[in-house]
Amino acid sequence: MPSNTYGGASAFGQVEMNNSAPFLAVYRVNSNLRTAALAILATGLIFAFAIWGRVKLGLDQPTVETVLITWLVMLGTVFCALHAFTSSLRFTTDAVEKRSMLTVASIPLNEIRGRRQIAPGGDEANLRFYVIVPAHRSLPTIKFAEYHEFDDAFYDWFLSLPDLDEKAK
Repeated sequence: MPSNTYGGASAFGQVEMNNSAPFLAVYRVNSNLRTAALAILATGLIFAFAIWGRVKLGLDQPTVETVLITWLVMLGTVFCALHAFTSSLRFTTDAVEKRSMLTVASIPLNEIRGRRQIAPGGDEANLRFYVIVPAHRSLPTIKFAEYHEFDDAFYDWFLSLPDLDEKAK
C-alpha cells in the first residue's frame, strides 16, 4: 500500500500525520449480521403471509390494526436487510466515505482532524462506535459501528489518527 502524508498544521487544528490508509478497501457489515438480517426479513415475510393468509381464507377480518402492523413489520424488516447489505465504509485514493442506503458522507484524507471512540455503555460495552472528525465544520463527521468487517490495515490506520478523546482530557 502506498504511504500518504496528510497536510501540516492548519488554522483548523489539522496535524501532521504520516500513515497509510487502506486504499481502495471496502468494509461491509459483517456476514453474521447480514445473515441475521436475512433471517429477520424471512420472519417478517412469514408473519405477513400468515396474517394475510388468515384474511384470504376468511378466518379473520382485515382491521386497521392488522393492516398497520403488517405494513410496519414488513417495512421494518426490509429496512433492516437493506441497511445490512448497503452500509459500508470505503476508502478511495484520497478520501474515506461512509455509504448507507440513503446517504454518502465523505471526508478527504488530508482533511481529517482525528478520531474518537464512543462506548455507549461505558468501557465494558460490547459495541463501540468509531468517529472520524474532519478538520472543517463544512465536512461531515463520519460515525460508524464496530460491526463492520475491519482488517488490521484499517485498525492500523484508524489508531494512527490523533486521538481527540485523549487530547480533551
